[in-house]
Amino acid sequence: MDPQLERKVETIRNLVDSYMAIVNKCIRDLMPKTIMHLMINNVKDFINAELLAHLYSAGDQNALMDESQEQAQRRDEVLRTHQALKEALAIIGDISTSTFTVPLPPPVDTSWVGGAGGRRSPPPSPTAPRRMSSGQRPAPRGAPPPPNRPGPLGPFNNTAESPQAPSRPNRAPPSIPR
Repeated sequence: MDPQLERKVETIRNLVDSYMAIVNKCIRDLMPKTIMHLMINNVKDFINAELLAHLYSAGDQNALMDESQEQAQRRDEVLRTHQALKEALAIIGDISTSTFTVPLPPPVDTSWVGGAGGRRSPPPSPTAPRRMSSGQRPAPRGAPPPPNRPGPLGPFNNTAESPQAPSRPNRAPPSIPR
């Protein structure tokens, strides 16, 4: 046979094989869709022809649409839960906007702990006696010293001349679990 004719025959064979593969893939893709379409249409026709006719012949259609006692209780319960969750969300939103966080303290200086070479003396103990500033009274034995650091309302002083800071509600900061 002629080599040119063999090439043409092979080309036509490849094109026909490709076409048949495409048709096969399309049929495989369309088959489930067609089956579902036919099933849905048959069910729809059955509902229209049989079930609706049976429901309409049964009697009072308004009674079919009434809400049952259990569904009414369930609806009321869901509405109460929804309202409680809305209130909780409002409280959480109020807390998150009215609180503030305190920055972490600076890292501890451990350079006095045994290092290479010379040893330094440790820093003074937090329980060591401190010098009192003017306006402070000595605390009775066993009582912790009063705080004397600035805060959001200015320095806190325990003298009788200074006005007392307004009281705040006794609640833990948000970062400390109860």
